[in-house]
Amino acid sequence: MHSKCIPLSPGVLRFGVDTQRSSARGERKRRERCPRFSAFAFAASEDEKETGQRNFGETVVVVTGCLGFIGSNLVSHLLERRNNRSQDDDVHENVIIIGIDVLDVEKGPYKKEDKRANLNRLMHIGKRRFVFIDRDISLGIELSMIERELRKMKKTKDNDFDAEDDSNVCKTIDGIIHCAAYSGVKDTLEDPSLAFRANVETTAIMIELAKRSEANFVFLSSGATYGDNFERKKPSREDEGIMGDDGKSIPQSPYTLSKIAAEAVVRSYARAFTEIERKITITRIFTCFGNYGRPDMAITRFMQTLLDDENREKKLTMFGDGDESWRDYCHVSDVCSGIEKALWRENGSTCETVNVSRGEAVTLRRLVSSVQKAASEELKASSKTSSESDDDIKIIVEPRRPGDVGGTFADVTKAKDLLDFEAKISLEEGVASVANWYNSDEYKKHYFKR
Repeated sequence: MHSKCIPLSPGVLRFGVDTQRSSARGERKRRERCPRFSAFAFAASEDEKETGQRNFGETVVVVTGCLGFIGSNLVSHLLERRNNRSQDDDVHENVIIIGIDVLDVEKGPYKKEDKRANLNRLMHIGKRRFVFIDRDISLGIELSMIERELRKMKKTKDNDFDAEDDSNVCKTIDGIIHCAAYSGVKDTLEDPSLAFRANVETTAIMIELAKRSEANFVFLSSGATYGDNFERKKPSREDEGIMGDDGKSIPQSPYTLSKIAAEAVVRSYARAFTEIERKITITRIFTCFGNYGRPDMAITRFMQTLLDDENREKKLTMFGDGDESWRDYCHVSDVCSGIEKALWRENGSTCETVNVSRGEAVTLRRLVSSVQKAASEELKASSKTSSESDDDIKIIVEPRRPGDVGGTFADVTKAKDLLDFEAKISLEEGVASVANWYNSDEYKKHYFKR
């Protein structure tokens, strides 16, 4: 059985099943219907074949989970920057992104319409520098599928590339960023087995691809792996270990446990294959927020409530009293910058784990206050009238949810030293920008009331 490329729109590929071998003529017609891959012409020149080096001046990065919150922001960040390493490095002045995600299956908090809106946005930004592969990695994608598509990318019009030669087919990949995950504590409590398939098995698949391609590899882990820091009230450092290392604490949710297990998979590869050890980075992301945010995140829910013209009763729900819990909020643009720096890091001699966040403990009460202020100012700026003042907003206090931690925030010293990374956007600045986006025409046209 053979994988078949089904065109959805220019540059979008979906894997199906072809029960019969295509003829050469049929294959040519199929490639004409899917021009995106053949357009790149990645075939090696004679000099490249001798040296094993590419000189076509483009950096190829694979991003899994490219239609999710962080993934879609990361793809647009990389595409818009166009230069991932150094301004003086003319070999990598442009970036080509191979994005992998599931388009029409609702898994976790994302709806199909939101994914399609994200895909359309990335296609518009990337044009011919973004390729989307519609595939659920956790359901058994084979590395040969990605390799097969890379072979198609490398074919020239003269077909002088040997499609049967796998020796250097993956050498076109410079970096892999594994964002795909079954995220959120609540969802993983309802379906823990899916959390392990989506978070652990996919990590094993993508780190194996990184090994074959000798590519830089970044795995997006979570600050939740440190556990509850409420009692200690100190920032979590990478060298202190993760939940369970003390022999006493245990993960409080399947999500946390799956991220710990996925980190173990990554580290096992780093130890077993020393030639790629230095190319591997684990980034622990804390509470990321921003445009195109996950529907289940607090800031998203708050903004949707306060900026909805049809919602006459403004209610915000806090889990806990607002002072007994805190998070380390970091704007997604800062997070994307940190991930990019991790992908191309030059410091460190081994597999490294790095916290990517602001390093600031923010109480839920402060967050709610910031959201109220930003939403109020946004409504005034857009000349909308509202009879409600901040005092009219009802705050409903609910007990903390199962699996939620009381407090967690990052020690970001290592990020500064190893990656030269420091978050730039404050909580209040970030929340204000999010309020502006949720009040924008783009949000209301493509994302509102999904």
